[in-house]
Amino acid sequence: MKIEEAIAIVAGFFNDLIGAWVPGAVFAVGFGLMHLGPARLQAILNLLDSSAAALTAAGLLFALGHVLLAVHEHGVKKLLTWIRISSKFDDSKAKKRLSYVRFSDLINTSQTDSGPADWDYKDLRSVALSVSSEAASIGRRFTFVSLLCNGIGTALSIIAIDFAVCHLVSPKLLYSYDHAAPWFVQVLLFFGVAVTLFKQGEVFYSRAMTTPFSIAVAELKLKKDANVNTPTS
Repeated sequence: MKIEEAIAIVAGFFNDLIGAWVPGAVFAVGFGLMHLGPARLQAILNLLDSSAAALTAAGLLFALGHVLLAVHEHGVKKLLTWIRISSKFDDSKAKKRLSYVRFSDLINTSQTDSGPADWDYKDLRSVALSVSSEAASIGRRFTFVSLLCNGIGTALSIIAIDFAVCHLVSPKLLYSYDHAAPWFVQVLLFFGVAVTLFKQGEVFYSRAMTTPFSIAVAELKLKKDANVNTPTS
């Protein structure tokens, strides 16, 4: 295994770990501060002094983060599209980008049995990621940022809904702070930050789906030009 491949595997692992762990931690801490208060939350955190307890908590937060990402993918994302806060990524529109067309042409000229029409958009993107290590690195980075924004946004949205419902139905379930903004201001703030994160996640998802083509085209063209300009013995 090459050093670059090993670094890519390690980077991908930590991206997946952080991308799921951070949303889970945001949700757990926010839920604890809202219902238990800072003193009880600190008491729970003090129980994680041992390495075994800390690893167990990290694993639970990692799993919770993936639950939040699943909620976003199968619920929140569809709701945001329905109320037109965000839009679904359009493959047909992305296929008109010059970088996609150029990469399709390069793939088409390198084979004789099939053309670009035989490739699905995501399949051709996978090819771009496989032929260019730089494209794969950029794609993973943008995907990581997108998942991180969507996960934290989903955590804040659930916290806002829980806070609003508890305040209206059963305020005793909430921890009472001496100095706090009005409840509707807090809910609007949570939702405002969440929507901003969802929009940012949409931007980076679009970049993750389109940028690898331009990088792969540049890399393949440079290799092709270098081979053409290499004198034969």
